[in-house]
Amino acid sequence: MLDLLSEDGYAPLTTAKVAKRAGVSTGTLYRRWPSKRKLILAAAGHIAAAETTDVDTGSTDGDLRELLAHKRKSLCGRIGGILVSLVGEAIHDPELAAILRADIFEPTREHLAAILERAAALGEAGHHDADAATHLVVGTVLADIAFRAAHDPRTPAGQAANLLPDAEATLLLRALTGIS
Repeated sequence: MLDLLSEDGYAPLTTAKVAKRAGVSTGTLYRRWPSKRKLILAAAGHIAAAETTDVDTGSTDGDLRELLAHKRKSLCGRIGGILVSLVGEAIHDPELAAILRADIFEPTREHLAAILERAAALGEAGHHDADAATHLVVGTVLADIAFRAAHDPRTPAGQAANLLPDAEATLLLRALTGIS
């Protein structure tokens, strides 16, 4: 199902296509997921498994670089494309939006909050608003996935060839830490 969602996006996905790809009947599929929506909600939960817990490298810069490296690794392939597709659909589906917020946004926010709390305790300059930092990181990553793939004909649909290159990561770190 994740392959189909990655290849075709949300709108053209049907339970019949998922059943055919899985080699099962639609009846079998409906016993587990009674609708396309329930199937998509299960996919959103699967994507959340890619989120990580806090890592303390001993420096704010190191912690933020580790967070961005994790985002690069976990979202550079089909999962990133699927996430962009689901975020687009979430505007029309409050339950999907709530799942994405709880399973994607909040773990990232908690991770950033821990990093920023350590930075504040060290007296480091920078922005210590975890909500704003999370919007900045998640928004930058999602935009990079969506727009980089859309403008590079060599990139398979839904995949960012070079998600968050070093130059962009450095700018993002400067915005988060206030260091020029």
